Amino acid sequence: MLQINNLSFSIGDLNLLRNITWTIKPNRRIGLIGPNGAGKTTFLRILTNEYEPTGGSISIPKNYSIGYLPQEEIIFEEKSILDIVMTGNPELIQIEHELKNTHKQLDADDGNPALLKKLGLLEDRFSLLGGYQIESEAKKILSGLGFKDGDFDRIISEFSGGWRMRVHLCRLLLQAPDLLLMDEPTNHLDLSSLEWLEDYLQTFSGTIIIISHDRFFLDRLVNEIAEMDKGKITSYSGNYHFYEEKKELMTEQLIKAWQAQQEERARIQKFIDRFRYKNTKAAAVQSRVKMLEKMEIIEPPEQTSRFSFQIQADVKSFKEVLSISDLAFSYGENQVFKDFDLNIVRGEKLALVGDNGQGKTTLTRLIHKELIPQQGQLHVGERVNIGYYAQHQVDALDLNKTIYEEVEETAAPSFRPKLRDILGIFRFTGDDVNKKTGVLSGGEKARVSLAKILLSPCNFLIMDEPTNHLDMASKDALEHALRDYDGTLLVISHDRYFLDRLVKRVVEIKESKLYDYPGNYSYYLNKRKQYHPEEIENQVPSNKKVEPANVTEIKGSNSSRKSKEQKREEAEARKLVSKQRNVLQKRIDEIENKLDLLTSRKGELENQLADPDTYNDPVKGKELNKEYGQIDIEIPALEIEWEQKHLELEELLNSLQ
Repeated sequence: MLQINNLSFSIGDLNLLRNITWTIKPNRRIGLIGPNGAGKTTFLRILTNEYEPTGGSISIPKNYSIGYLPQEEIIFEEKSILDIVMTGNPELIQIEHELKNTHKQLDADDGNPALLKKLGLLEDRFSLLGGYQIESEAKKILSGLGFKDGDFDRIISEFSGGWRMRVHLCRLLLQAPDLLLMDEPTNHLDLSSLEWLEDYLQTFSGTIIIISHDRFFLDRLVNEIAEMDKGKITSYSGNYHFYEEKKELMTEQLIKAWQAQQEERARIQKFIDRFRYKNTKAAAVQSRVKMLEKMEIIEPPEQTSRFSFQIQADVKSFKEVLSISDLAFSYGENQVFKDFDLNIVRGEKLALVGDNGQGKTTLTRLIHKELIPQQGQLHVGERVNIGYYAQHQVDALDLNKTIYEEVEETAAPSFRPKLRDILGIFRFTGDDVNKKTGVLSGGEKARVSLAKILLSPCNFLIMDEPTNHLDMASKDALEHALRDYDGTLLVISHDRYFLDRLVKRVVEIKESKLYDYPGNYSYYLNKRKQYHPEEIENQVPSNKKVEPANVTEIKGSNSSRKSKEQKREEAEARKLVSKQRNVLQKRIDEIENKLDLLTSRKGELENQLADPDTYNDPVKGKELNKEYGQIDIEIPALEIEWEQKHLELEELLNSLQ
């Protein structure tokens, strides 16, 4: 258990952290949230002793290990990535070194009893710590985070910054510290690596504190939310979804309590004002004056203003925005694309997904004409004006211009009168807008580039990881603006919540092929399991049949000719669909029965928790709260599954017609 008492941290006159008292319990998975600039990263750096607090104390148990994944790139020795990852357990490295030395000593002094005893103790300790499995475990973690077998012996300098951060994350996971601190770990991961990390951390034996603005990640992983705001930390049991509901309820209750107190104070003040000068009422007036003085003032909750802005296409493009046929592209011998076909029409909002290295960014650069196709046709439609955002766009910023000047230069005329307000959405407020872009951090420069693209007049937005450096409020504002955008959108993002609410079509790049999913991200997830069953063979019960997905594999024109083998496979698929119908209906019935039971139990718990007598027994109150929290997480999950199963059943029935 890690105990924080009255922790404070100041930078000049700015009190970033104020008298924080918090107990971090063992085996908790905590999401640390709050707006950019609230002090979340500073707090993690205090826990790692990188920063000294200006007040308070932290009580850390003896031999308590802490691992930290920062946002900034780590400097490594020039070693293979496998060797670097295996240094994650320094005790094992030390024991291995001692084992080698002891063997050398025994070669020179064979049969020495003291050396034999030492060797036995070292081997026992090495085995206990998993030393004989450490290399296979390191390779397993590297593979899970997207590295291939051929990468293990490559030197770290051969990899980009994002991949180096993955190596450090692998090292931390192998180290398995008592407390694992991670600052925006999802920024460097593709979707499949992100899903693997979620599953891995579910079984992590230590405590985890994660700074993340990824709602899906927090919902799947954490069992506690710590909200940092105005220098304080408020803790909530449950995942992010539970936190949002609890926060809303608490805010409503606080508003009611504040309103009731205001009415009571007004009533008392009215009595004082009315009888202040009457001698017969002097005692009563004084009594009420003291009552007001002693009354503990309830502060009203701050009304969180929802940032919003609108972006509009400058001119309407022709219906065909993009047409790609037989596209091929290679980097040397590495074939990225082969026989790609893709058509995008005006007004579509689609996501481009796939593992890192599959060619997502390469495709967007081809569309933007930064690269030239080596085969096939890529045609951008008439009156199409492309706005392109990618991480490397920050290199195009003029470092001598201020933020305001840089954005104003390309902003559409309609945006210029409210430019300062819009920059506030990207966390550039007050005098910040007069900062030179040359003094900004990488994340701040990325937000300037994003603002430039969004506010420029264009009707086809191509966005590569636009949410990476945004907090929750800024992401919400971006999502709403893009949902109402009347142009065409192609977006690459690992933020599943963002994609799920925004796009209506998902195009996946996998092994040089394109797969087209006509639905949102949840639809894609569901269908991907059926279209690529090899990815989840351990998750699908053996008695379940997989229905054919409504997915198009985009190939060349010859794919329209069906062979006898294809026709036979389609007939077999129809038989499987019919069998799957009963399985789906059975699961729907099970979910409905479970929901009835849970809803009933939730009502019982609400009555018990509303009864003050419940809290006479602290243990009972805690258990009931825990059960209530679990049910509150389980019900939405079942409702989502119920909707998915109904959708699957509906599609099955349609396929049988």
